[in-house]
Amino acid sequence: MTTRLLLSVAILSTWSAHAATVAVTQGLLTLDYTGTSGLYLFDPNHFNQASSNTLTAAQIESPLAGDVLSNSGLQYGVNTGAPSSPAGRFIQDTTMTYDVSNLTGTVTGQVGLGGVDRWLYLGSSGFIMGDYTLEYSAARAVGAKSGWYLENHYTFGMIAFDLANVSTLIDGDDFTLTGDLFVSPEFAVNFGAFSDGSLVAGADYGSFSFSSAPEPSRALLGLAGFASVMLRRQRKRLAEA
Repeated sequence: MTTRLLLSVAILSTWSAHAATVAVTQGLLTLDYTGTSGLYLFDPNHFNQASSNTLTAAQIESPLAGDVLSNSGLQYGVNTGAPSSPAGRFIQDTTMTYDVSNLTGTVTGQVGLGGVDRWLYLGSSGFIMGDYTLEYSAARAVGAKSGWYLENHYTFGMIAFDLANVSTLIDGDDFTLTGDLFVSPEFAVNFGAFSDGSLVAGADYGSFSFSSAPEPSRALLGLAGFASVMLRRQRKRLAEA
């Protein structure tokens, strides 16, 4: 009996060592934009995930008021289940997986985030960004930049912000990132002229916080269920001995 029990413990240890991959299925991004006045962006309108994911581009670009009329505490929920995109939109799904023991060394895919922001530029035309994805590239980890970034998918794809001065907290299967929003080189090249050249790569545009609430992969759940059955059988054998 002792040999069987030790074997069960060894099997469980092996599962734990090789079944650490988890998928992001829940979570929340929070942004605080602090550089908008320097970019001549005013009258903020933030559409949260619930409303944003139902609106066409024409509706967002109309005078329709946002859910939050502020540049602070703006929330973007994680998209799952292959969300459909209303006309003119490119809402992104979540495909990110990673190994909790080596987050940046194993992370793949993206986190699709629901939410769009609209401002007035110089009091007239609209400037809109959103339908972000959170992604990681080791090649972008230079200086204060962590390699994590936010890509805009509203109307067209463009990396908008490099996430810099990032603190990472791992709590079980969850991870939390906090830090600063740096204007990306792509953003600066495409829109630098609209702010008298003050929009430069690396400019601090604000701060962010992202927290995930991933669920174990189906394989891990299956192994955990099998392990539970094995342990129940072992206890039954010991009781009958």
